[in-house]
Amino acid sequence: MPKAKPKKVKTKKKGLYDSAHDYKTLFYQKLTETHLFYEVGKIIASELEPSELILKIMASIGKSVAFEDASVYVVKKDLTGLEAIYFHNPQLQPKMAETIYFDNGAPGVIATNGEPLFLENTAHFESYLHHPDEKKEHGSYIGIPLKNENRIEGVMGFSHSKTSAFPVKDFDLLRTLSNLISAGLEKAGLFKKTLELARVDDLTGLLNYRVLLEKLDEEVRRKVRTGREFSFIMIDIDDFKRINDRYGHLEGSRLIAQIGPLLKAAVRTGSTDTCFRYGGEEFSVMLAETDINEAMAVAERVRQAVEEYPFTVKVLHPYERVTVSLGVATMAQESVKNVSEIIHEADVALYRSKAMGKNRVTSYCQSFTMPGYQPDAGHDNQ
Repeated sequence: MPKAKPKKVKTKKKGLYDSAHDYKTLFYQKLTETHLFYEVGKIIASELEPSELILKIMASIGKSVAFEDASVYVVKKDLTGLEAIYFHNPQLQPKMAETIYFDNGAPGVIATNGEPLFLENTAHFESYLHHPDEKKEHGSYIGIPLKNENRIEGVMGFSHSKTSAFPVKDFDLLRTLSNLISAGLEKAGLFKKTLELARVDDLTGLLNYRVLLEKLDEEVRRKVRTGREFSFIMIDIDDFKRINDRYGHLEGSRLIAQIGPLLKAAVRTGSTDTCFRYGGEEFSVMLAETDINEAMAVAERVRQAVEEYPFTVKVLHPYERVTVSLGVATMAQESVKNVSEIIHEADVALYRSKAMGKNRVTSYCQSFTMPGYQPDAGHDNQ
């Protein structure tokens, strides 16, 4: 009787198994990348503050790229260098205000040539990776430029303490993702600029009348809570109509534009004094926690600075004078006033300066009057 032939057992070939394993790994990798792009896109759609935008994006990137340290720099408005908006290491927060100049360190080099930087061993790189005081050590680094069609928006960098820690796929992922992040930064920057334009006078660069009312209302309410007095200065360019009539509205606009930076330079630095364009040729300054004597000193400094400044109209017409008259009002500790009352008092004092011969500073006195004044109930402090 013939022997039965043994059944053949089907076995998977090693090549087919490896191929299936590779496809599974690739599929998982693509799924992870797709989810990352989805998350970043959602963040860009909902977040309009650049620093918060980057903070959330970096948290999402951390789920896919195993970095230990990271930084993001953006190009400064004046194009003189880079400023940090993100450090992964919280101990570096004090360095946020430092400027990184082009060609300096990894961020400066990347911003200058617009090309990414992939270092398998950072010890071979001559300069720093994230900040100037950084020690040179062995490790890995990926630096990616954030750029659009017209310019470099910034630079993001990622590092790890181990050499060759980043696979090429991480480099490719970050480079591809950078286009989306650049678009998000540009969008956030445009939105921020739009908000600023709505609050800033375009000609002078000073805060506008709308913001003045907001700030004064805040200061009045703070005074009610804390009892700390504050002062307010109204400023008007003397004989501005004469300058307009003699030399044209272009020269008048140029004079107003030059008053803006001069005014900010003449008042006290920091957050104590805030300058505004009140309207037309009128300006104002709010001085927090400032009594009448300090306010009068600031006002006199402004008056003198304007009188001595070489405005364009004075350079072109040496016999022309440019001066301002100022009125000062103070909300003292014992007084209770609303916004329109404090503005009115400074305005009355300004009117007095005009009546006394112009180019002078006057503090408000209850005996001063201005015909036709009626308080605006819309600005009353509730």
